[in-house]
Amino acid sequence: MRKLLLLFSFCLFSFILHAYPADTAAHHHKKNIVAKFIPVISYAPETRFLFGFGGLVTFQLNKDSATNHSLVEAFVAYTQNKQDYVYVPYQLYTKHNNYYFEGEIDYYNYSYYYWGIGTERVNKELYDVRFPRISVNAYRKVLPHFYAGLDYYYENDNIWKTADSGVLHTGEILGSKGSASSGAGINLFYDTRDSIYYPRHGWYIKATSYFNSPTLGSTYAYNKIVSDVSWYKSLSQRLVLALNEHTQLTWGTIPFNQLALVGGTKQIRGYYAGYYRDDDLTFLQGELRMHLKGRFAVVAFGSASLIGNAHVFPETPAPIFAEGIGLRYNYNVKHHINVRGDIGFGNTVEYYLTIQEAF
Repeated sequence: MRKLLLLFSFCLFSFILHAYPADTAAHHHKKNIVAKFIPVISYAPETRFLFGFGGLVTFQLNKDSATNHSLVEAFVAYTQNKQDYVYVPYQLYTKHNNYYFEGEIDYYNYSYYYWGIGTERVNKELYDVRFPRISVNAYRKVLPHFYAGLDYYYENDNIWKTADSGVLHTGEILGSKGSASSGAGINLFYDTRDSIYYPRHGWYIKATSYFNSPTLGSTYAYNKIVSDVSWYKSLSQRLVLALNEHTQLTWGTIPFNQLALVGGTKQIRGYYAGYYRDDDLTFLQGELRMHLKGRFAVVAFGSASLIGNAHVFPETPAPIFAEGIGLRYNYNVKHHINVRGDIGFGNTVEYYLTIQEAF
């Protein structure tokens, strides 16, 4: 059922995009602003039917050939179980790309599954949480292709419902009664990609840090360092190889919902986000992207990950493998921004439908 609904949704907005080409979208040539929207429908046991829409706006903060186009996305959804969320990620470039801002502004009233910490399993349990989330990464170009800056992250989790027989209900898991995270740090960014939304060659290297403290409003004191390294190589006119290595190290008094997670829409596709979680995670993933015809392309992807903590790393099973295939539709031809539909195979089969590449 879920697979058929995702396929139906993808076909539906593909039809809409063909029926209404780019020049009939909201488009102001003088300001170089383009806005497009897509409907979304899906089904999952924890939400039942989900209805919503997503969209993106591309624009230039300075109209010259040296300034990258900025991007703001928006996803709004409501489920049959009366859950809802608003998710707004953004990427902003100022004149000549001298400053770069990225992050997101979200609000979730949603349900998630919990399987335990580490690779030892507990009985799957559902919990309901409401939270606002704000993240801001601000960079200043200090050398060609190299940026440095500051970051801030805030999330306030109100866990208002847990399973009566679950371990979260007992309160023994740190953060299971709710918690606030508020952390700041420094970040570094190196970028030689030929395109920011669909690169064919170049490097993308980013390191961020978040030092959460009660002084900043965090419930617990803990620290997080994240590194992200991507490499792109054009193998032919139709074929691109993309590799990504990601590492997260976390230490201190860490609430369970801020641990490193296996799974999700962008990493280790084929696992429910949070099926495994622990202090530390590293993974390598790769994609082979092949253009088919017109606006369509296909991909094959795979990943291998290790998870653990300061006492045991990696935990068994290790490594954790996942793989899958996907279909791409070039939603915004000018900047080559794709609608992404993926099927991932891990401990189960997971389906993903979103905008932009995983990395």
